Amino acid sequence: MKNSLKYYRENQEKIFFGDNGSTSVEIGIKMALQYHFNTGEKRNTLIAFEDGFHGDTFGAMSVSGLSVYNGPFEDFFLDVKRIPTPNGSNHAEILETLKAIVKQNKVAGFIYEPLVQGAAAMKMHDAEGLNTILKFCKAHNIITVADEVMTGFGKTGRYFASDFMETKPDVMCMSKALTAGLMPMSITSCTQAIYDAFYSDDIGKGLFHCHTYSANPLACTAAIAGLELLQSHTIQQNINHIIEKHKIFGAYIKSHPKVKSIRQKGIIFALDLDVEMERYGDLRDKLFHFFMENGVFLRPLGGTIYIQAPYTITDAQLDKIYQVIEDVLEVV
Repeated sequence: MKNSLKYYRENQEKIFFGDNGSTSVEIGIKMALQYHFNTGEKRNTLIAFEDGFHGDTFGAMSVSGLSVYNGPFEDFFLDVKRIPTPNGSNHAEILETLKAIVKQNKVAGFIYEPLVQGAAAMKMHDAEGLNTILKFCKAHNIITVADEVMTGFGKTGRYFASDFMETKPDVMCMSKALTAGLMPMSITSCTQAIYDAFYSDDIGKGLFHCHTYSANPLACTAAIAGLELLQSHTIQQNINHIIEKHKIFGAYIKSHPKVKSIRQKGIIFALDLDVEMERYGDLRDKLFHFFMENGVFLRPLGGTIYIQAPYTITDAQLDKIYQVIEDVLEVV
């Protein structure tokens, strides 16, 4: 894929093709578990963040922490221990929790959404704290799996959210913007060390996973075009412009009496309403329909309104989004 693959930072040397985000996570989980199996260890526990979301297949559901999506299936899940996200002041407590988990379980891998938990209403966490967790995992031979399905390809202001941490993942899961959202495709990348654990004359050590449309030619073509556009000067300028526009809007709207808090990472902007409401309730539906009736597609997550603007958005379109959000505050 020529220069398009320059995003694969430093340690990501091999790629495995899939066809959707859940599948990329499923493959990442299988890599983590089978890596230890192939190297002669039986490790059967995974670590994941509270309130995480990683997809709809069984492995991905297992490591997701939002039971509203997973309730009927929880009796069938993999063994997963959950830890809180780092907030800048709880690093020591998280490390103590990790030490206890490792002492009591045979931990194979840690899977995480780096810096932004999408389905958890764009909950954001601390890069330094996440780096501390990753360093701990590396020291205990716990395979780190970064789920960059939502955060990847520029959303956080860098090509990957993992670029904000010094300690890089062993495995990365990518989809969505990989093809600019046009075609179903995913990639699970890994280090040479992970790959080497599967490279054997013993066929039983191979990674047996492939769906019919994995790496189909149309999706690959879309991915090449999308990645070339992402690297272009125009799109990079647009991303930086969106980030600055969000900052200006955030500084303006945060003092509104119905705004509880705001947060931003790259082009991801989130606003929490100072109103009690259910994740999928009547008030949330009222907000959604208000946005749609006013020509803006925004999907509130409970009391959180968030923006993930396309990189080709115009100033006029972005200003309209801001205005409609301001208008909806008057009808909440």
